[in-house]
Amino acid sequence: MMEESVENSADVPIIDVSLLHQNPVSKSTLVKKIHEACRTYGFFHVINHGVGESVIEEALDVNRKFFEQPQEIKGGAFLDDVNKVVRFGKVQVGGYSRDLLKLYAHPLHQFLSSWPTLPVLYRERMGLYATELKLCIELFGAIMESLHLSETHLTQNFEQGIQILGINSYPPCSRSNITTGIPPHSDHSLITVLLQSGPGLQVIDCGGSWKNVPRLKGSFQVLIGDHLEVLSNGLYKSVLHRAIPSCSDTRLSIANLHSLGMDEIVEPAGRAGE
Repeated sequence: MMEESVENSADVPIIDVSLLHQNPVSKSTLVKKIHEACRTYGFFHVINHGVGESVIEEALDVNRKFFEQPQEIKGGAFLDDVNKVVRFGKVQVGGYSRDLLKLYAHPLHQFLSSWPTLPVLYRERMGLYATELKLCIELFGAIMESLHLSETHLTQNFEQGIQILGINSYPPCSRSNITTGIPPHSDHSLITVLLQSGPGLQVIDCGGSWKNVPRLKGSFQVLIGDHLEVLSNGLYKSVLHRAIPSCSDTRLSIANLHSLGMDEIVEPAGRAGE
């Protein structure tokens, strides 16, 4: 795995989702912590999120097997055709390339039949993974509450909005030629919930320095997207991040990007930032 030094690691807030279901005092305390994490960092870990370990491991395993298949089985490169609900291809960054698979995932029944059929159980395991991430709805409600809005503000719009799975496979990069697997960017989403097979995510801190995000086993990373920055009236900043491949192992990541519907306009909320 990529080596990380403690002094170069980001200070990542840890949000215990289970506290949202306990007493009002615990929930209120956690909502304030979410507010500080979104305002100060633009990202945080979530633990005790309710997604089973087997669901997580099987999602990583079935995608690892997908990318290991011959090119003729995986299909053609459709990355430039945004109308495709399934897109696969190689992305070149300088002299380094990674494989990328993008799947539209909501409503699942509308898109599942278009997903890859190989390896066996791909649709079953990734379909389960996509539906298990209902924690995103809980997180969105808590984020709305942290903005002094009703926790149901835009919840129905969020539930009926867009969910896209962006799955990346990063082959090992030689230690003498460590390069960026994904160049710096922010996500065009409300929130992105990220799963990683190993470390590699880096974020830029308030001082303009790149910091490694330590991997916390069993956790997800939640990143604030561009749409939430708009919705929060600029109080919550979308986080600039990038990915660095491992020097020894293939690294996988599964990003769940959640937004409102394609035809909806994201506007600053009335009380956001007060």
